Amino acid sequence: MKSSNKTIDNRLLAKVSSMYYEQDFNQQEIANRLHLSRPKVSRLLKKAREEGVVQISVVKPDGNFLTLEQSIEKRFGLTEVVVVENESHVSSELTKQQIGVAAAQYLHRTIANGDTIGVTWGTTLQAMVDAMTPKAIEDSHVVQALGGVGPPEAKAHATDISRRLSQLLHSQLTLLPAPGIVGSKEAKKVLLADRQVKGALDMFSAIDILCVGLGALKTNPVLDRNSQELPPHLYEEMINSNAVGDIALRFFDIHGEEINSSLKDLIIGISIEELKSIENVVGIAGGGQKVDVIKGALNGNLIDVLITDSQVAQTLIEG
Repeated sequence: MKSSNKTIDNRLLAKVSSMYYEQDFNQQEIANRLHLSRPKVSRLLKKAREEGVVQISVVKPDGNFLTLEQSIEKRFGLTEVVVVENESHVSSELTKQQIGVAAAQYLHRTIANGDTIGVTWGTTLQAMVDAMTPKAIEDSHVVQALGGVGPPEAKAHATDISRRLSQLLHSQLTLLPAPGIVGSKEAKKVLLADRQVKGALDMFSAIDILCVGLGALKTNPVLDRNSQELPPHLYEEMINSNAVGDIALRFFDIHGEEINSSLKDLIIGISIEELKSIENVVGIAGGGQKVDVIKGALNGNLIDVLITDSQVAQTLIEG
C-alpha cells in the first residue's frame, strides 16, 4: 500500500511540475484543474525541487561573470559587484566606457523616488553620465560632493557631472561652489563660512547613494607634476606617502586607512567619515593601474558596491 501511495505521490509531483514549468500554468490554475488548494500546489512544487523531480539550473550567457561577482561580494562583504568583460587587447578608454555603461545601468535600476544622489568627479563618472538615459525620479536630488578640480569646462569636472545627471533625472540640484583644493587653511575657513558652500556641505548627510571614482596614485591628474592643483611640497609629500589612491581626494593606503597629510586640511568635499555613514557608496573603476586603490577601498570598507572589469575582478580574487 505504501508503494502504491508513493507512486501516486510521485505522479502528482511530476504532473504538477510539468504543468507549472513546462506548460506555463500558474499555481492557481493548477489548483483549479486538479482540485487542490493553492498552498498544496506550492508545497508540491517545493517537494519536487527537494526530491530532484525538478532540477533548476541557471544558464549563464557568454560574457557573464556571475560566479566571479558572487565570490568578490562574499569575500569583501559587498552588497553587489558588477563585472564587465575586459580583454587584454581592449584600450583603457573602451574599458572605461564599458564600465560607465554598467554603472549607468546600475544607477538606472536602483535609484528610487526621493533619493539623494551624491557624485564626485573623474572620467569614469563622466562615462557613466554619458551612458545614462533620461529617467524622471520624483523628489530626487543630486548633490556635488567635491569642490571643483581641474578646468571648469571639462566634462569630468564635478560640477558638470552633477548638472548633467540632475538634468537626466529631472531632479533638484545642489552644487558646491568652491574649489576642491584650496591654497591654505585660512582660505578654507573663509569658504566654509559662505552660505552656499555651507548649504551644500550640509546636504552630505542626506545622501542615499554616493557614486565615486577611485583614483590611482600614478594616474591622478592632481598629482601630475605639470598640474596647477598642488604646490610642489604637497606633490612630494603625497608621492612619498603610503597612499595607493583616493576617493574624492581623500587619499588612503592599501588597508583603506586615510593618509594624514597636509593636503587633507585643504580639501573641500566629502570626508571619509561622512562617506562611511552613507548607506550605499558605489565605487566605479577599472584597469590594471586601479587594482591597489580598489583593494584599499575594499579593505577599508569604503564602498558597498563595486563596478569594475573582469581582469581587475580576477586579480582581486587571486590576490
